[in-house]
Amino acid sequence: MQIWAGPCAIESEKQAMQIAKEVARYEGVIFRGGAYKGQNRPIVKGKPCFWGLGEEGLQILHRIKQVFGIQVSTEVQSVEQLKLALDYGIDYLQVGARHMQNFPLIRALSYVQRPIILKRGLGNTVDEWLGIAEHLRANGNKDVIMCERGVSSFDRTNDTRWRLDCLAIAEIKYQYPHYKVIADVSHGTGRRELALPMAKAAKGAGADGIMVELHYDPDSSPTDGRQTVNFDQFKQIMESV
Repeated sequence: MQIWAGPCAIESEKQAMQIAKEVARYEGVIFRGGAYKGQNRPIVKGKPCFWGLGEEGLQILHRIKQVFGIQVSTEVQSVEQLKLALDYGIDYLQVGARHMQNFPLIRALSYVQRPIILKRGLGNTVDEWLGIAEHLRANGNKDVIMCERGVSSFDRTNDTRWRLDCLAIAEIKYQYPHYKVIADVSHGTGRRELALPMAKAAKGAGADGIMVELHYDPDSSPTDGRQTVNFDQFKQIMESV
């Protein structure tokens, strides 16, 4: 299985390098890190939300490639961010769940000959998700990776914000085998202790890979700390899948 691992948000070069060193211990793992972030609210836990380091984050990702010789991945939210990501040699470009139907971005990405990770929208059907994948492939890019990251459910709680849809993984792998499908077991659960069992479930459903948020001190993370695994938990996931 292909594994994407790293912090939800790049906070500093020191933080990213320390996590990248752990990722580089495992052959073939791709470092993922958010340079641009968004939040549901402008104030999070009494503090202004963290928007990411922006271009500085892309610079850090570029240095991680040079230092550790590993591939890197990040989300882009606009055409301007896409251009910068290409300038800094980002290997995998991610479309976040909230931007799945950002059509100016999708159209720009359709001309880019680079792997694109397409996250399923929070309330989108599998058919709608596949439709956007077809848009991305319309101008010659055949390397579109579908990422199931959990959808909004009637049973949404603070403990499990989203529901990882393993049925969607199995459905796509069965009906559309030309697509690679990966599972984001961090967003898809909202709780770090559920990442391992859901990674196993996703593998059982036919997933080609796993995406997981990783930090040496998850509770200190300014974004998504509750769902981020620590180094020991990451080791367990690697040994299992």
